[in-house]
Amino acid sequence: MVRLTAANVNPPDREGVNESRKTQVARSAGAKTGRAPCYTGCMSAYLARRLLAVVPVLLVISLLAFALDAVTPGDPAYLLLQAAGRQNITTEDLAAKRAELHLDDPLPVRYLTWLGSALRGDFGRSFRSYTPVTQLYGERIGNTALLALVAVLIGVVLALPLGTLAACRHGGATDRLAQVVAVVGSAVPGFWIALVFIFFLSAQWRLLPVFGAPNPKGIVLPAIVLSLSTIPTLTRLTRAAVLDILGQEFVTVARAKGLTWSGVALRHVLPNALVPVVTLLGLEAASLMTGAAVVEYVFAWPGIGKMAVDAALLRDTPVVVGFAVAAGLIYVGMNLLVDMFVAALDRRIAAQ
Repeated sequence: MVRLTAANVNPPDREGVNESRKTQVARSAGAKTGRAPCYTGCMSAYLARRLLAVVPVLLVISLLAFALDAVTPGDPAYLLLQAAGRQNITTEDLAAKRAELHLDDPLPVRYLTWLGSALRGDFGRSFRSYTPVTQLYGERIGNTALLALVAVLIGVVLALPLGTLAACRHGGATDRLAQVVAVVGSAVPGFWIALVFIFFLSAQWRLLPVFGAPNPKGIVLPAIVLSLSTIPTLTRLTRAAVLDILGQEFVTVARAKGLTWSGVALRHVLPNALVPVVTLLGLEAASLMTGAAVVEYVFAWPGIGKMAVDAALLRDTPVVVGFAVAAGLIYVGMNLLVDMFVAALDRRIAAQ
């Protein structure tokens, strides 16, 4: 019989034990705080990658805007002189105006000149008013952001409960109502609804002003019309996300414990369905800010969309290109904010 003594038993690997204990402590600490140990570094690298991707996107957008404006029919010099009240426009007037605006320069030269100024923060001046483009958009982007924010809030208040109820009562009357709202809201043009609202609520019943204004009464009609494009999409996505969560096992366990449908929806379903909804809300907010030109034009809302339409009709190239760049910045900025929020909700995204 072999006697086991301290001499013939392999001594424990103290370094391995210590490393194992350190790993367990780090994991337990990460579990307690809800964060992975490398979360901060992963998030910083994630943000750096996203910010680097902004530069080529803005370059392509500005180049396409210049190219599309160049092939648009019409002479900017003639349109600007006509808008200024000139009746008998001669060839000499056109030549002088084109020389003043450098329209005779080749398109690559004009683009590189604009790009060099834009890198210094100068996006040019309006052909019509000679006001700096940054000043024009700085004066109006707040109105557009306010209109988009109110429209998104209206969409959230109406679409989230409707989508959740439709999923919880799948196949019932509420579900069919939500589907009808989604189909009708997606099919009816926004400008037609705007004209109907103006006719009844403003012209006939005189409840609200015809023209929009950044005040509590003047923002109601534009915000409602603008939100109608968000409600169908948000309702469908909320319904699909909640239906997917309702099929998970933890929901069945929560119901088996005796929780009511409202308790399950508020405590378990909605928090887990939040990621796709937040992603859509960010994209919808950016879309409403850059795509509200029709609503702003119908209601004469003093935003960047109406100004861009007016500039496009007059071939005011600096303002049109400025709108394209501003739209790109809005989309990129909103996408970055949404990605940061989603990465905070699901930390696995930042680590990828």
